[in-house]
Formats: sequence, C-alpha cells, structure tokens
Amino acid sequence: MLEVLISLVLLTSVLLGATAMQLTSLQNNRGAFYRSQASIIAADIADRIRVNSSYAASSMAAYSFNSVSSAIPANGNCITAEEGCTAASLAQQDLREWAENFSDVAGVGNDNSNYTALLPGGSGSVTASGAIYMVQVNWTELDWNITTDTNKALTTKSFTLDFSL
Repeated sequence: MLEVLISLVLLTSVLLGATAMQLTSLQNNRGAFYRSQASIIAADIADRIRVNSSYAASSMAAYSFNSVSSAIPANGNCITAEEGCTAASLAQQDLREWAENFSDVAGVGNDNSNYTALLPGGSGSVTASGAIYMVQVNWTELDWNITTDTNKALTTKSFTLDFSL
C-alpha cells in the first residue's frame, strides 16, 4: 500500500512540473508574439519614411510623432484623391495609419467595437536626429519573473529600431 502512495505522490509531482513547464511555454510564446508585432510595427513606419525620404530629410519634424502625446494627424484622404498625395500629406497619412496600431483612429481600419490594438497598452514614437531615425514601440505584458508578493506584475516592454535615410 505504501508503494502505491509513493507512486501517486511521484506522479502528482511530475504532472505539476509538466503543467508549470506548459504555462511558462505559453507565457514565452505570448512574449515572442508581442515582440514580433512590435518589430513589424516599427518596420512599417520605417518603410513609410524611406518611401517618402526626400520629405523626411527636409525636416527632422516631418515624421516626428508620439502616439501618447501627439495629436492624430487629420484625415486628408490624399490616398483616394484623384490628384494623389503631396509629400507632406503622405507623411500625415502615414502617421495617421501608423497610429491605428495603438489606438482607434476614425476612418482607418476597423472602428469602434471592431477595433483591436495589436499590442496591449501599446504606444509608439518616431524621433529624428539629422538623417538618423529612431522608432520605439512599447507595450505592457504580464511578467511572472517579478519578485513581489504576488510574483507577477504588468511590465512595460520596448522595441527600438534605429535607421538612417
């Protein structure tokens, strides 16, 4: 009878260990997904800036944007206009569409109840110093590697892309 009890304790320990490994794997996969999304979002605006590089090079403020503190650029509808976009209106449209990754921008993508941000608590910024641009994408995720009373907390993660024109 004692052998059965010992084997049950061992089996329970092994199953709890396997469950803990599965939970850690799921958390790591979610974190990798968020990092991948941040990388795609940063590369998106970098490509948009490179396409409009003559305008971006004309002024460091041309593509400067912070999704938390900057106002969302007005909708110029230059993409669908018959005459097309000027370089300045294309930059405004690029920033407007890029802001949709972090908050619901009316007229871009899915609106209202159909909107879902790509990153939880996401924000992004674009800054320039001469011909060097820095794109930073931030998000929050639940981190279990925190040494607090609850051993978990929301932490801000960040992805930065530096590039030159």
